[in-house]
Amino acid sequence: MAAVSLETTELETLVESALNNPNVGMQLLNALRVKNGKAAYPDNFGRGDVTSPHDAAWRTALTGVQADLNA
Repeated sequence: MAAVSLETTELETLVESALNNPNVGMQLLNALRVKNGKAAYPDNFGRGDVTSPHDAAWRTALTGVQADLNA
C-alpha cells in the first residue's frame, strides 16, 4: 500500500477527540476504512459493534506508524 502523508497535529487532535467522543472515533475510523478500500460502517454502528483487533495486530500497526514518524 502506498504511503500517505498526514498532518500529525491534525491526527493528534483527532485521536485525542476520539478517546473522549466515540462519534469522532467512528468518523475517523470510517475515513480510514474508505481510504483503505473498505466500506464505511453504517451511521447506526457504535464502538461496541466494531471488532477489536488482537494485541499483535495493533502492536504491529503502532510499530509501523512509529517507524514512519521517525523516518
